[in-house]
Amino acid sequence: MTARRQTHEHLIEAYVLEITRRLPKRMRNDVAFELRALLTEGLRDRAADAGRLPDEAIALDLVREFGRPDDVAARYHAPGEPIIPAAYTSGFAWATAIGMALQWGVSLPLTLSGDLAPGVPVDGRFTAWWVTYGLGAFWWPGFLVTMMLIAGWVRRTWPPRSPDWIPRAKIDRDHINRPVMLLGLGLALCGVAMWVFIAWIVTTQDLPFSRALALDAGFMATRAPAVLLFWASGIALMGVLIVEGRWRDLTRRIDLGSKVVVCGLLLWFVLGGRIFVNDAADQTTKVFLVLIIVMIVCQLGFHVWRLRERIRPPEAQRG
Repeated sequence: MTARRQTHEHLIEAYVLEITRRLPKRMRNDVAFELRALLTEGLRDRAADAGRLPDEAIALDLVREFGRPDDVAARYHAPGEPIIPAAYTSGFAWATAIGMALQWGVSLPLTLSGDLAPGVPVDGRFTAWWVTYGLGAFWWPGFLVTMMLIAGWVRRTWPPRSPDWIPRAKIDRDHINRPVMLLGLGLALCGVAMWVFIAWIVTTQDLPFSRALALDAGFMATRAPAVLLFWASGIALMGVLIVEGRWRDLTRRIDLGSKVVVCGLLLWFVLGGRIFVNDAADQTTKVFLVLIIVMIVCQLGFHVWRLRERIRPPEAQRG
C-alpha cells in the first residue's frame, strides 16, 4: 500500500513541479503548496467515489482533467506581453519574407555576374554570396524583432492617453489629386525630353560631357527604345487618370502590372550588359537602378497590402 501511495503522490508532485517551474520564483512555493493540497484532496474524493484506494491511474486521470501545465500556470500568472502581438504576426512574417527576398533577389544576380564579387572565380561566387549577403539577410528579422521590443517598451512606459478608439478622417482612396497628377505628368514629360536630349548630345557632339556619358552601342540598339516605350505607356495611363479623376479596378491592375514590368526592365538594364561606356558612370547608374528596383518592390508590396484590407462583397455561394 505504501508503494502504491508513493507512486501516485510522486505523480502529483511531478505535475505540480512542472507547473510551478513556469511561474516566477517568488510565487512558486505558495502555488505548489496550494496545488498539491488541492490535487491530493481531489484524488481522495475520486478514489472514495470509485470505492478503492488512490492509485496512479486515478491520479493520472485527475491531473489530465485539471489541465496542461502551461494552461494551469497561466491561470496563476498571465504570461508577459509577447514580443510580437498576435494582431501583427502576419504582417511581421510578410515583412520578414519580403525584406530577405529583396536582399537575396538583388544581391545574388549581382554577385553571380561579378559586380559584387570582383576577383572571385565563377565557381566560387555562390559560396561568396552565401557567406556574405545570403546569410547577412538574416539581420533583417533581428532588426524587426528589436523594433518590436522597443515599440512594446514605449507602449508600456507611455501608454496612450485616450484608450477609446477615434475614427480616422474619411479618405476616398479612389480619388485622384489632379494637381499632383498633372505635376507628375509634367515631370514625366521632362524626363522623356531630357532622355532624348542626352541621347542626342552623346551621339552627335564630341564634348567632355558627351564622352563621359557616352552610351554603349548595344544598349542603344536593344534596351534604350524600351525606356521610351514604357514611358509612353505610363504617360498614357496618367492621362486617363487625370481625365477620369478616379482609380478604377482596371487602371489599378494596369498600374500594378506596369510596376512589375518596370522592375523587370530595370533588372534587364542592370544585368544585360553595359549602359555607359565609362566605367564610373556605368557602375553608378547600375547601383542607382538597383535602388529604384528596391523602392518599386516596396511600393508594390504596400499597394498589395492596401488592396487586401479593402472591404469586398462576399462571393456568391455555389449551389
